[in-house]
Amino acid sequence: MMKNKRGWIKVVEAFLAVLIIGVIILIVADQNSGGEDVSQGIYQDELAMLRAVQLNDSLREDVVELSSLPVSTDDSGFPSAVEAKLNERNPGYLDCKAKICAMSAECVIPNENDEDIYVSQITIFSDLQKYDPKKLILSCVINAG
Repeated sequence: MMKNKRGWIKVVEAFLAVLIIGVIILIVADQNSGGEDVSQGIYQDELAMLRAVQLNDSLREDVVELSSLPVSTDDSGFPSAVEAKLNERNPGYLDCKAKICAMSAECVIPNENDEDIYVSQITIFSDLQKYDPKKLILSCVINAG
């Protein structure tokens, strides 16, 4: 009878040892996760900035009326009202560049930073009478300061 009790004690000891090791691994893995993921919030802020342009009739018209494409915020041909609206809706912690391109064209915003880059895009349509959609792309990095 005594041998049987020792067997159960060893089983319980082994179970507790595995449980303790598992808890330690979970705690260490949680500490090494690197903090919270801010990308979801950044993409929501970018989408809010882009929607402000997309839902405004006059800004939409400014985008669709462009003939020389692509044009970025660094260029003089970028619609100033669109740039002002994007800057107005910028939450302040993002440094963004925008570019307007034809739908069929590849649209790349060069970035010299060695940081995480967050890019979102929308399609801008004017109305049913004129079908000439454009892509509005927003590329943002988190401000260093």
